Amino acid sequence: MAPISVPGINVPLVTGPLILGYMWGYGLFGILTVQMYIYYIHFNQKDTWKMRLYVWFIFLLEVVFTTFTTIAAWDQYAGGWGDVNTLSYIDWSWEPLPALNGTISSMVQTFYVWRIYNLTKNIWICIFIEVVAVAQCVLAYYYGIVVSVQGLGVSKLVGLTPVVSTWLAGGVVCDVLITFVIVYVLWRANSQSTFSQTTNAVTKIIRFTVETGLLTSMAAVVELVLWLVQPRYYVHFIGFLVLGKLYSNALVATLNSRALVFGTIQNGAFINSTGSAIPHPSSSFWDDAGPKITAPLGALRSQTVHVTRTTEVHEDDDSHEMIVVSNFKRGQNGISMDIDGNDELKYYEHHL
Repeated sequence: MAPISVPGINVPLVTGPLILGYMWGYGLFGILTVQMYIYYIHFNQKDTWKMRLYVWFIFLLEVVFTTFTTIAAWDQYAGGWGDVNTLSYIDWSWEPLPALNGTISSMVQTFYVWRIYNLTKNIWICIFIEVVAVAQCVLAYYYGIVVSVQGLGVSKLVGLTPVVSTWLAGGVVCDVLITFVIVYVLWRANSQSTFSQTTNAVTKIIRFTVETGLLTSMAAVVELVLWLVQPRYYVHFIGFLVLGKLYSNALVATLNSRALVFGTIQNGAFINSTGSAIPHPSSSFWDDAGPKITAPLGALRSQTVHVTRTTEVHEDDDSHEMIVVSNFKRGQNGISMDIDGNDELKYYEHHL
């Protein structure tokens, strides 16, 4: 049987990308579901209600997004089978998708902006990145509204090229800035650290930040390039259908990585390098002052040098945090080192 031929339409470039986008979207949704299960098991009872609400709301948006894409796939490939009009018109179920994508991406980017603020305390760079994040979200809403009002014809999408290009470019700029700032600050802090345990933790965070940042940045760049090269066909929709799920997976994976970066999990508790059970640690994405618990780890003695080391466990309203900090003081018989939150690793209380 000969393939369907429609004058003026390259059928494979219309139907094929959508099939890939739907399939890859389902795959990423499955990964996100597993990530949410891990989060539920290990962090749902430990994180504050604000963090839990934030994470589960992101997941709810992805459920809604996947529901609408399922309707779209059914209408085009089942209900609309053999109808050539489905090749030149976008299904109604696509109307809320731009707004959902814009909301998810901006919420995840806002999370990283707050993380940058805790790392740098630089309000201006945070404001700039947040403005870009909100702007691309607004453009996503505008795009969805205009398409819904003017009709869902594919030919009309070309007239929105400036809007779409600015929207996608904003996402790229935001992701690149976030990745660069976080990596730079952590790299600088890592070079100043004298504790191997802290250095290893920071190195893991840097590597994870680069991996997730490059993933979302490259996906946004690819979608932008495909849109500029082939705006009349659906190739660029591959990126559109998976980009939001990449953001969501990056967010939840970042939260779950606390177990890998700061310790291991045994029976629901985190075990530090000394073998002591501690409240689950996390980077101070949501850093506030909180009660402190100290526990001695040991002392190193010599004729002229006396060293005392303690560990401080900081717990705040938004997340539990374990930070090892140090302070150097001169005693009568030499130099004593008291881990009391006033020295080098105190730095990480505010930056990790």
